[in-house]
Amino acid sequence: MKKLIIFFFLLLTFQNVGAQIAMAEKMDWKPIGKLKILGSTMATLEYVESGRDTTYLLLMKDYTTRGDNAESKYFSVRFNGINNTLEKLYQLLKSFFLEENRNNKNYIQSFRLGEQMVYLQHCLLVTGKGVRFGTKEGYINLSKGDIEKLFKKK
Repeated sequence: MKKLIIFFFLLLTFQNVGAQIAMAEKMDWKPIGKLKILGSTMATLEYVESGRDTTYLLLMKDYTTRGDNAESKYFSVRFNGINNTLEKLYQLLKSFFLEENRNNKNYIQSFRLGEQMVYLQHCLLVTGKGVRFGTKEGYINLSKGDIEKLFKKK
């Protein structure tokens, strides 16, 4: 009788564990652009169409994890294409390279993109001026050319 009670207890336990996993439908993401440096993927921009809307995924390597022993960490921002969001994001990033904003150290943009707050600000790169794209998860520094590659404008 004791073995039977243990058997039923184990059976109930395994049923609950099985119910914890719910398989999700695999999304077929299509690439827009990819930024690679020295063979390492620094950022990707992908999309998937769902009905009348398009969902975008911007995946970026976090610059806070740089160094010899640092383990690579990525962060992402997921957003929908409502009201031409992708083009507006591109224009915001490119606005840091416009003549009127290029030397304005106080030019900073902050906005909600999908569920994340995004902060854009000037930064210096080895190759010149750039823009820092940051969320609470991490940040990445992008040059004008990096933005062009990522958004497949070049």
